[in-house]
Amino acid sequence: MRRLTGVLGVTVGLALLLSSCGDGKSSSGSGSGDKSEIIAIAADPLEYINPLNENGSPGIQVAMAVFAPLVTTDPNTGKLQNVMADSITPDKTSQTWTVKLKPGNTFQNGQALTAKDYVDSWNMTAQGSNAWKNNGFFSKVEGYDALNPPTPDGATPKPTSVKTLSGLKQVDDLTFTVKLKVPFSQFGLTLQYFGLAPLPEEVRKNPDAYKRKPIGNGPYKMAADWNAGDDIKLAKWDGYKGPNAPEAQSITYRFIPNADTAYNEFLAGNVDFVDVPPTKVKTFKSDAPDGWVTAVSSGANYLVMPAWDARYKNPKLRHAFSMAIDRKAFADLVGLSDPAKGLIAPDIDGYRDNACKYCDYDPAKAKQLLQEAGGFSDPVIISYSTTSATGQIFAEAIGNMLRQNLGLTVKYSGKAGSDITTLADTRKLDGLRFSGWGHDYPSIEDYLTPMFKSNGDANFAGYNNPALDAVLAKGDAEPDQEKAIKIYQQAEDIALEDMPLIPLYTKSNAYLHSAKIEPRVSKYVGVSALYATFK
Repeated sequence: MRRLTGVLGVTVGLALLLSSCGDGKSSSGSGSGDKSEIIAIAADPLEYINPLNENGSPGIQVAMAVFAPLVTTDPNTGKLQNVMADSITPDKTSQTWTVKLKPGNTFQNGQALTAKDYVDSWNMTAQGSNAWKNNGFFSKVEGYDALNPPTPDGATPKPTSVKTLSGLKQVDDLTFTVKLKVPFSQFGLTLQYFGLAPLPEEVRKNPDAYKRKPIGNGPYKMAADWNAGDDIKLAKWDGYKGPNAPEAQSITYRFIPNADTAYNEFLAGNVDFVDVPPTKVKTFKSDAPDGWVTAVSSGANYLVMPAWDARYKNPKLRHAFSMAIDRKAFADLVGLSDPAKGLIAPDIDGYRDNACKYCDYDPAKAKQLLQEAGGFSDPVIISYSTTSATGQIFAEAIGNMLRQNLGLTVKYSGKAGSDITTLADTRKLDGLRFSGWGHDYPSIEDYLTPMFKSNGDANFAGYNNPALDAVLAKGDAEPDQEKAIKIYQQAEDIALEDMPLIPLYTKSNAYLHSAKIEPRVSKYVGVSALYATFK
């Protein structure tokens, strides 16, 4: 679940796998006896709540409480489980999919949940002129191109006369079909993404009027008026009929931009759950000896090379930068981390140890590749997030390696993480930045299409290679999962050869929790405070 303003500034995922855990007997917390919890999110406060226009982890975390997906991964078995869907069925080619909804579900305003709500909500998102962040998800659906005409890089498409996806059809009140441009065997898995949540009719008529008073279909509803910058207070909604209902009666999301401050708020007893920031990876076990969990993050972290900048276009230059980085030393600096060996998270089927042949630390080879690339005379600028206590430290660590091993001049640019993202999205960012990725659904394809396909909705580098697009399309069309994985690995090889993203590290995450809750920990869906049990 995609974007999270993190220690290296741009993106990281929410999907996690359990590694080990404490016994949950910490004395900190916001009270005892009541089934309420305060969850700290170390990020800037949200400006709105609309899962269709949000692929950042802070917003998706709130969406997970307020909205319900069509399907989900069962935390106990790892199997795909229906939530709002009664069935999701492909045709023989995996090109046309039929979605049937369970009867009797409603939105929190009492409106019945119907197929029309999905069809209309998805059409709004697919319309390029709306510039909603999950637009790219629908690029595989027939008719997408008519809603998204060719547009200069970084610009918003102009409104089109066509307003709906030709491949999206309502059959009856509880049934709709999705026809894709080409077969895509992974499509059923993708429907667990919260960025596909439906909006009720009254919200669709005027989304801006509801950006701070969302109406969802999930287990929690807004409990109080919310202004930007305020805590988000939610109350359990009795109308939710889906599986795995959370136990908490009320939840407060508290946004604290500085991760160290959020950590200290936990130690002061003011919140019940918090991520451990990189500055505390050496001390969190002694700070909260009985109230911590650690989990291997199902994601990877990268250094982004700007493909739109002609100075960085030579792959040998990018290979040189990569081989000048001592990943082991950098992972040790980050803490709870291991050097990355490819573009895919280690727990995903299709991961290959040492897939990246340019990720070995070899300063001599790096210098040779830089010379073969024609050198680099301009200063290398590395952007980092000023909202992170370690952002500058990590940027300087990478910069020192490039300076010492390649003889480059390096400068640093500290900005708010959101400003870095905006500059990069509009192709106005000079130089390098950090990013990360965590899957929306457990498939190797979700580590490739979003970041490396030419129209991927998280194509951080602005990368475009028709050969890679063609291989991805071939993998999408392969119904045999094992064969599809091998094809997707070919796409990873192309991306590693071009190297618009330099793999850096994979990491474990650590969390602190109060004595009254035990976070849900699943090897399939990770650590969740939302689904904590109470003592």
